[in-house]
Amino acid sequence: MSMISEFLAYPFFQRALISSVIVGILCSYAGCFVIMRRMAFFSDAIAHAAFAGIAAGMLFNIDFSVSSVAVALVIAALIAYLSEKTALSHDTTIGIGFSAAIASGMLIIGALEGYRGDLFAFLFGDILTISLRDILLLSGTGIAVLSTLAFCFKPLLQIAFNKDLAKVEGINVRFFEYLIFLVIALVVTVSLKIVGIILVTSLLIVPAASAKNLASNMRQLFTLSAVFGVVSGIAGLTASVYLNTPSGPTIVLVSIGIFILTLFKRS
Repeated sequence: MSMISEFLAYPFFQRALISSVIVGILCSYAGCFVIMRRMAFFSDAIAHAAFAGIAAGMLFNIDFSVSSVAVALVIAALIAYLSEKTALSHDTTIGIGFSAAIASGMLIIGALEGYRGDLFAFLFGDILTISLRDILLLSGTGIAVLSTLAFCFKPLLQIAFNKDLAKVEGINVRFFEYLIFLVIALVVTVSLKIVGIILVTSLLIVPAASAKNLASNMRQLFTLSAVFGVVSGIAGLTASVYLNTPSGPTIVLVSIGIFILTLFKRS
């Protein structure tokens, strides 16, 4: 406990703790829609689209936050467009977007010269390097995303359960389809610095899956998902201090541990 108290005195640890709470709530809420829509592969594709955006930012000397979000949103819109305009399945269109993003990113990285340590921070995450600017970005994004999800909750839920019935009831399915794709893309992109491109999908999927094991209604699903996301973030960050392990993977493993416990509770 004394070690944690000592670390709490450092601004970098305070920022890491705040960001883990924000991302825990943000990813958990968005993750509920991901698991209801079976969009886990989509979130993974967007993470790799952000990789292409970061590579483009390196090439053109653009702020990574701007370039990664911009490319991720473009890829998300492209996937939504292909899903709407073609007879291809979601998995196929997502696979096309995924392939385009990762191939572009690798080509750009290959064209760069020298060692780029900042790239590894996004690949594997580094929550302890979170800056005040990152906190403000996370907070602004969190308020915007959660407000959007709350305001559009009913139509998004109806579309998740039965898209055809939602059309019959007069819901603008096309608009809300694009909206949820773009929201998830935004959440994935702003969360990259916490656990990195490789593990960011875990923050979306695992807390929501844990909540689904226990919840008996929608309110419980979203509430438990947020609780599990926040607990995973705080407990994982704390454990990484004691164990001297990387924060991102530790947070994810704590989240996996919670999921396993919910399996026993469910049975």
